[in-house]
Amino acid sequence: MGIYRIYFKLILILLIVISSCYFIIYLKHSPTFNDINQKARFLQIEETIKKYSTSVACKQPNIPLNPPEIMEYIKDVAPINCNSTMDWVKCKHSECFIKEEIEGQKGKIRCSFTDILRKDDFVLYDGDTTNSDSYYKLEASDHVKVKCTSLDNVKWQSVLAGVRLNRDIWDRSGWEYVPKNGLMLNVLMFGFDSLSRNTFIRKLPKSYDYFTKYLKGLVLQGYNIVGDGTPQALTPILTGKTELELPDVRKRFKSTQTVDVYPFIWKDFQENGYVTAFLEDLPFTGIYQYRLKGFSMPPTDHYMRPYYIAISKELEKWPRLCAGETPRHKVMLDYIEQFFSVYKSKPKFLFGFHGELSHDDYNLIGVADNDLLDFLKNLEKSNVLDNTVLILMADHGPRFSKIRNTIQGKQEERLPFFSFRFPDWFKRKHQKIYNNFISNLNTLTTPFDIYATLKDILDFQSPDVGSLENRSISLFSKISPERSCADAYIEPHWCACLDWEKIDLNSEIVQRLANKFIDAVNQYTSEQRYLCSLLKVAKIEWVTRMKPNEQLVRFSKNADIDGFVADLSANTKVPTHTYQIKLSTVPGNSIFEASLTHFLNSNQLDLKISDISRINKYGSQARCIMDNYPHLRKYCYCLAD
Repeated sequence: MGIYRIYFKLILILLIVISSCYFIIYLKHSPTFNDINQKARFLQIEETIKKYSTSVACKQPNIPLNPPEIMEYIKDVAPINCNSTMDWVKCKHSECFIKEEIEGQKGKIRCSFTDILRKDDFVLYDGDTTNSDSYYKLEASDHVKVKCTSLDNVKWQSVLAGVRLNRDIWDRSGWEYVPKNGLMLNVLMFGFDSLSRNTFIRKLPKSYDYFTKYLKGLVLQGYNIVGDGTPQALTPILTGKTELELPDVRKRFKSTQTVDVYPFIWKDFQENGYVTAFLEDLPFTGIYQYRLKGFSMPPTDHYMRPYYIAISKELEKWPRLCAGETPRHKVMLDYIEQFFSVYKSKPKFLFGFHGELSHDDYNLIGVADNDLLDFLKNLEKSNVLDNTVLILMADHGPRFSKIRNTIQGKQEERLPFFSFRFPDWFKRKHQKIYNNFISNLNTLTTPFDIYATLKDILDFQSPDVGSLENRSISLFSKISPERSCADAYIEPHWCACLDWEKIDLNSEIVQRLANKFIDAVNQYTSEQRYLCSLLKVAKIEWVTRMKPNEQLVRFSKNADIDGFVADLSANTKVPTHTYQIKLSTVPGNSIFEASLTHFLNSNQLDLKISDISRINKYGSQARCIMDNYPHLRKYCYCLAD
């Protein structure tokens, strides 16, 4: 085992064994990276990590889409209505122009355009001001303050965004600079804050259907977060590392650096011919600005933060969730479309992240469904998707809503929506690695794997089969279904995989499970009792119970403001237990395995016929129903002729 793997295992040791007592001490003393010997910090109880490392492979929970405990919190919300206001000026690509319909209403309009420039992530300043009665060309910035006056002295002002064509960027970018092993794809990553996989399906159904059915997008069913909050979810995607492994960039310590030191994946793309962009809509709670020191230099070629800072002073004068006549979420979607249009012939990498609608409100994201659907349709219509991998995603599921107080809510927090869509030519040209990708859809995957996949898109290097010794495995490599949370470096309280425990065969529940099974099978064949024997249980081989792992149930919140330490003081109620039973029946010595659900509140057992497996051959035992009742073959032992 390499030094790096040992070091990270040691990191996990502390996080696994921390108790609720320790997190109180931690809060009181608030240690920094600089005043703790990090090696000593992670040297804890080797036997604990060994035990954790030998855990079984991940069994993903079956999370129903619309269970009663979740649906009581699901509500429709009023749509956004920005019709009460009208913008006088519109920016598209590099030009801002006075709208003809406004001039038709108010006559000649005179406007001043002032470039918005950034000193750093927290300070803006005004550039030059240009007066015009027709249009303004964006050259110094993508963002501009506009103030206009009509002939009758009516005034209008706003902050607008376009995508200027930067000649320096244009000249140093191109497909000829992409590594020879590159997959020759643009990358468009767009995500929402706090959307579980189920939340996306519930609240954005039109977009989900179009993406999965028409565009043939692929949703990762086994994608599991590795930490708490947005930075801990996105930093591994964008850097391949955790915050603990990177230089300290926290605001509250003077000696720390700015986030420029992070090895962001977009830097690799930029250095290899790509035009890059980073968009985020909540400037005062930004991923890398709320708790961290932000960027000194613009992190990408095009960076939308100055727009969102500048427009924050204008928001009160507009209707709810509007930026003038445009819903605010649509401003970002429009910017993405413009970016891909302006640099149409160039390789592009864009990461966009929208939080306003979904961070604090479980239901509000539903207002974006029609606009997201139109956005996807526009990408298809404009041929952007012909040479682009589209990644629709979220950082994590809801963290603060009442839903999260349920077991399913906790599981959904750990299972965000994450999906990919590839062009048809890519599927044909790279059939082998595309098939590998398909094979990984139901396997345990993490943000570290997304980073490795992005690296492969830029410069493909991964083997056909990924090694479980590696924390990051590209989705273009086959990932073993035996991968566990320990293999993937997921701490126990973040692991949504289910635990199995062996049940004593003398337990009362065992006989109930066996009776439920045999009653269900005999009921299923009852209409053909003249052909099929009544079965009886011959022997119960084993029974196991599947449940959320203990630390997930106990997880309450973070015990520190950085998201490194877990408060494991909760005792979340578990509504169901899932059992598996293996038994044999007579006559015929048939061997079955079945999964049954025990509803704890009602003490009822539930079994679906589809959850029963026959695991030995039935041969000629079912000859009497083979032709007319083939669906009974697994369960029927034919009566003697």
